[in-house]
Amino acid sequence: MTRLDVDRRFLLLTAAGYMTALAAIAAALWLVAIPTLHKLHRAALETQAQTRAAGVQDELTLVLADARTLAEAPGTAAYLAGSGRVRPTQMRRDLERLVDGVTAQALLFDRRGNVRLRVPGRIGHPVFGLAETRQGLSLLEIGRLGGAPIVSYRPGKTPVESAFLISLPILSDGQPRGMLVIEKHLDLSRILAGDAVSAATRLATGFQVRMYPDWSGDRDDLIAAPVAGTDFYVMIARNTGLTARLAWEMGSEVFLFTGLALLLPFMAMGLAGHRFIVAPHRALEDSRRRLTAQKAELAELAQIARMSHDSIMVSDRDRRIVWTNPAFLTLTGYAAEEVLGRDADALLQGPGSDPAVSRTLREAIAEKRPVRAEILNYRRDGTPFWAYLSITPIFDSHGQVTRFAAISSDITRRKAYEAQLEAARHKLEQQALQDSLTGLPNRRALENLFEELASEADPRTIIRIDLDHFKNVNDTHGHAAGDHVLIRIAEILREGIAPGDVAARIGGDEFVILLGPGRDALEAQAMAERLRDEILRDIPFQNKTCRIGASFGICAADKRLVDNSALLVSADAALYASKDGGRNAITLYTPSLHRDVQQKRRLALEIEHAVLREEFLPYFQPQFDAATHALVGIETLARWRHPLRGILTPAAFLGLAGQMSVLPEIDRIIYRKGLEEVAAINRAGFSIPKVSFNAGVAQLRDTDLPGIAATIDIGPTRIALEVLESVLVEEQSDEFGFHIDLLREQGFGIEIDDFGSGHASVVGLMQLAPDVMKIDQRLVVPVTRTERARRLVRSIVDIGRTFGIGVTAEGVETSAHAEILAGLGCDTLQGFHFARPLAAEDFCARLAAGRFGDRRPGASSVA
Repeated sequence: MTRLDVDRRFLLLTAAGYMTALAAIAAALWLVAIPTLHKLHRAALETQAQTRAAGVQDELTLVLADARTLAEAPGTAAYLAGSGRVRPTQMRRDLERLVDGVTAQALLFDRRGNVRLRVPGRIGHPVFGLAETRQGLSLLEIGRLGGAPIVSYRPGKTPVESAFLISLPILSDGQPRGMLVIEKHLDLSRILAGDAVSAATRLATGFQVRMYPDWSGDRDDLIAAPVAGTDFYVMIARNTGLTARLAWEMGSEVFLFTGLALLLPFMAMGLAGHRFIVAPHRALEDSRRRLTAQKAELAELAQIARMSHDSIMVSDRDRRIVWTNPAFLTLTGYAAEEVLGRDADALLQGPGSDPAVSRTLREAIAEKRPVRAEILNYRRDGTPFWAYLSITPIFDSHGQVTRFAAISSDITRRKAYEAQLEAARHKLEQQALQDSLTGLPNRRALENLFEELASEADPRTIIRIDLDHFKNVNDTHGHAAGDHVLIRIAEILREGIAPGDVAARIGGDEFVILLGPGRDALEAQAMAERLRDEILRDIPFQNKTCRIGASFGICAADKRLVDNSALLVSADAALYASKDGGRNAITLYTPSLHRDVQQKRRLALEIEHAVLREEFLPYFQPQFDAATHALVGIETLARWRHPLRGILTPAAFLGLAGQMSVLPEIDRIIYRKGLEEVAAINRAGFSIPKVSFNAGVAQLRDTDLPGIAATIDIGPTRIALEVLESVLVEEQSDEFGFHIDLLREQGFGIEIDDFGSGHASVVGLMQLAPDVMKIDQRLVVPVTRTERARRLVRSIVDIGRTFGIGVTAEGVETSAHAEILAGLGCDTLQGFHFARPLAAEDFCARLAAGRFGDRRPGASSVA
């Protein structure tokens, strides 16, 4: 090789080195800059998300402050308990203080779910429905909710508009008294506004974060930060283009600068390289020095290996041991001469070693690649120990494997601790799925089972059981007796079910039996009859006898009726039918019952919407003086303007509305609208002497009545509240009397409706001291036919005169009725003979036409 060839090759090598260096720099920049900037960008977004989440929390904390003060005030619990120490008007004023410019509504529930107070907000209609406002009451009642609030969230029209439903439990001496619910609409644009580094920011519920792929926290371009104390998150979408742009700009500048900086040294090396070619003897000398250094380094490494606390073993290519450090001998219990030349695998592994791990190690050794694993080994005395093992091949200068180095550490304690944690976790999972009192699977276990059943093709059958008169056992014999009864019922169910069946307690005195595959409704009905007979037997407890019954609801999955996913709900419907039929009954979920349930569900949903949209309206039926037939008042009756079915009477919705606990809301709507219509009639130049409203016990305790009346100018018209006669029998508490006296002091008249239909006592009549009692129309209708009916009405009139109570007869259908009832001494008459219930516009039209007048025999017809 000539001198020119050497120079040319050296220059080419230098140029190649320069280009390689540039390529390496570019690759390093690309591999380092993008991940680094990505991490910095993500860290900044996480900080930003946490800051915004804290901002949302601060907003909610401000909202919660005043509400928590009212919920924790002793007067609030006292008001819900009905002690009488807190005036209704005072409680309403306290609730109104919570209503500001971002409040949609504020409600005060008692523990039974009755709305004691409701204050509308200033921003239009609420977003949350009535059922949603009651979501915390069930948790409060069963003790799962302490003093912590429940915060529900619903997004608005834009990502930064948010509706929050805040439910705060009201406690007294640790016992739940009710719930304060406030709906707030907050504008979070200041907190959630986007910027240059984030593409979008929004507020999401925990359900959305867990269930929706687009909002999943597992995506690298989405950041989620939880809002403390709630179940929703601040979500920030990362601007993915920003990272790439910054990396490109930074990389190009660094690459250009580095390329220029390296150019001069490489050019100098290329130009002067021929002067620094290493002579052969210089290369030999350098080789010897390197060999000496390597020997010294190997000696140091050997010394380090001997001092290491980790076990080190070196084997040849056939896995025969050639060297070990003292830590290996200490760990295994062998002496050095006992292990040298032995097969490493045969020496340490035993019957408990995992075959799959051993196979993985052998395959890696055969392929001459590094491998790591956790394996169970054995000491010389046969005791097992867990080792974290790392095996690395050692290559010679020709690339051939000459040795294997195995480094291991003792992880026995760690594995034992992990086993203890796993056992504890398994035990906790078992406890979480088991009822602590009866040992039966609990509601959570049943829900897990039904999640699996939803995808099963085989139809299943379920029995829903609810104990009858169980509350009497608790009230009469105490909760210890109640627990004893529940334990006995659990034993009866275990003994009465077949293999493959599952019995569970889902709460209180409610149980469920899920029959095994292939068992139908006939078998379920036979089982229910056997269980009912057994449950009816007396249950002894501490020299006492506990007697209970049980109602059963049975549902079998049928592709034409219900599938497995709807079994529990359908069995509930069958159980309710058993309860309504007189208890201690067994009801099968049939197509007719299914149709009734579907119709009832549709009607319930329509009633909820009707309450929110205030589709209920007042109708008026006039009342006339018995002697002169002059108009003396009107009774306000509820009607529902159904969007499809037209005007509906209470018979179409009253019963279900009572079950839904929305009657107080309907009464309040009729009360307010009725007063507004009366005010309009009076402004039109007419004069209504009195307007009366049907009022339940809940409405009599509702302090909204005087407040609503105070905001509507009805002129001299008096307001009367009609109370069913049954109230005289059922409501004899001091609290009820306090509310009646309070209403009477505020100018309300009190009337007894349907008198004679129940079993009211004269003492109860004296205590209530109503202004008017209305004779039930079932007593009025026969007065034209029998003397006995006339004597009964005359007796009621005499009672009224004795106590100074006016008497109204309703159900007056003919002129004969009117004449006889007037002769018997009734003060006021009401019925179809005079007028049917009328809408406000029809009532005004008749007033304007003078069609309410004398209906005595011989007088002109005006109705």
